[in-house]
Amino acid sequence: MISPHNLKIIFISIALSIVLLIPDVVFGFVYQVLHGLFEVLEEVFDVLIEHLFDTGTHETQIIVFYLLVALIVYGLYRLWHLSLHWFDTFKTAWARQKSNALLYWQESSLLRKTEIVAISLAVISFLIYWHTM
Repeated sequence: MISPHNLKIIFISIALSIVLLIPDVVFGFVYQVLHGLFEVLEEVFDVLIEHLFDTGTHETQIIVFYLLVALIVYGLYRLWHLSLHWFDTFKTAWARQKSNALLYWQESSLLRKTEIVAISLAVISFLIYWHTM
């Protein structure tokens, strides 16, 4: 049975592999989805404001524009605070992983170190070859 932690690592590895191997498709898809959601949100606001306040097209567009600007600014503000928390968590995890890797490297034999370097170079070469095809 696969533990939940290992399952999480497997899913993250698969997602990262997909993003690395076909980034244009992944980011294009994400862009299309986000653009579609933005258009739906804008249309909902247009209809809602036009019927609620009985405004004309031009007034509705101005109200919706400033409403969307306010929502975007608020979202960026929340993202900024969240990124500060993520950065602190990342720094702590990075320091822990770095010390674990350094300890593992110091305790490894010369043969194991050679294997690690060879496998790393092979993976990097494969990725470079794959992206230049």
